[in-house]
Amino acid sequence: MIPYARHLGRTAVLCAVSASFAAHCLAMKVQTVAGKGVDFASYKTYQWLPPKLLAKTGLVEDDPVIAPAIKEAVNRELTARGLREVAQGGDLLVSTVALAVSTPQLEAVLLAPVSPSFVSVPLATTGRYNREGTLAINLIDSRTKTTAWAAAATDSIDNKPGAGQKKIPKAAAAMFKKYPVPK
Repeated sequence: MIPYARHLGRTAVLCAVSASFAAHCLAMKVQTVAGKGVDFASYKTYQWLPPKLLAKTGLVEDDPVIAPAIKEAVNRELTARGLREVAQGGDLLVSTVALAVSTPQLEAVLLAPVSPSFVSVPLATTGRYNREGTLAINLIDSRTKTTAWAAAATDSIDNKPGAGQKKIPKAAAAMFKKYPVPK
């Protein structure tokens, strides 16, 4: 299971999941991961955390266009699998992030020591590219604070004004086809 790190927060976990799934292709690509030993039959309820959108202005919670579309699509999929939404105390916490902009992200700079006095020079850098249009869903077990199931779909949102929510239902359906509990 992906550990739920309180010091990093839900957003960092989702961004890491979505970035690790991000593909550099034009067609929608879906990838999922389920926690080891998770008993999906034990989950009966879920509650929402604020959906997040990475936009040009930064990270936005509860975007008035994208958030309702994400909630509607994910609610449809979870309800079809026998789960019920609750305001508090859900078995699962639903955390989502959509990437409306493409952003390069520097991960690390590897340094090589060049002298005994600990002077170093950059040897290499590593990074990733967070692809515009990615939608990520992280279902967190509320008891263990670990990821029970996570999914990401690239090219699943549209950044054109007024069109942002059109691809989300199809993306959610594609992701939940890989959910361990069928409809």
